[in-house]
Amino acid sequence: MREELKDKKILILCGGWSDEREISLTSGKGVYDALSDDGYTVTHMDLQSDDKIKLNDYIKSKQIDLVFNLIHGLGGEDGLIQSYLDDCDVKYVGSNAESSNLSFNKIATKDRWVDLNLPTPTYSNLSGISQEYLREVRNSDKVIVKPKASGSSVGIKILKKEDINLSSIRNLLESISQNYDNLILDDYFIEEFVDGNEYTAPVIDDKVLPIVKIDTSREFYNYQAKYEDDDTVFSFPTFNMELENKIKTVCLSAFKGLDCQGWGRIDFFLTKDQNIQLIELNSIPGMTNHSLVPMSAKKLGWSYLELIETILLTEK
Repeated sequence: MREELKDKKILILCGGWSDEREISLTSGKGVYDALSDDGYTVTHMDLQSDDKIKLNDYIKSKQIDLVFNLIHGLGGEDGLIQSYLDDCDVKYVGSNAESSNLSFNKIATKDRWVDLNLPTPTYSNLSGISQEYLREVRNSDKVIVKPKASGSSVGIKILKKEDINLSSIRNLLESISQNYDNLILDDYFIEEFVDGNEYTAPVIDDKVLPIVKIDTSREFYNYQAKYEDDDTVFSFPTFNMELENKIKTVCLSAFKGLDCQGWGRIDFFLTKDQNIQLIELNSIPGMTNHSLVPMSAKKLGWSYLELIETILLTEK
């Protein structure tokens, strides 16, 4: 038990109401069990609906000192829960309401990265595709369509050039819509397909942990590859020092550039020419036995409990 945490009443907040609810519950239970088994004063709350009063009453009644929010997706990572915790005047780990809201919106995230001259694949709102961007799409073999605000790769589709109509913007949008049920253009964007390997870089307390390479038999690292498949391969590549330093600098700049705090995870690709392409930031990564942050921490020799304690101590 860490001396700095031994007198804290800690709340593990999980569940939520997004399509990532079950993953959040698994993350929350794992963290709760680890802390409880080590003798910490810890409670566990499954917030099943958007209920600020219920959350506030629970925090007050239990005299909570510190909240570890593990609600993934809508409500948990978009700044809503963080705004509730601010109003409760309770301390919590992770990014605040404003930075959570920014990082949850993939278009806003990429806009900020572009402003900071950080590398990210070209993109456009589906509701605002220009003729110039249409010409770029025509030069690509594949494109990716993504929801602006979602996690665990839900709603992402890779579309081949021959499967979409590139004769006009209208026809492009109509052909994309055929791949979705009731597609709302304002909720999705189109992104350049990156031909390269996928990696992730956990960040804790402004330090980049060991970088994980992801290899999946699926078309990309989707929900099934993350949480269901047994053949997804995770490894720790050896980079030359110059490239490793560059990756860590870019990833940390991407994290800080969104004003994120505490902990998170940066997903990125490396092209065949070893160019970095930032994809997204996860402000509340999973903490299950399939999750990448615990895997990276283990590479450093940290136990699961040590990882949790390290994250809790990032609270400022």
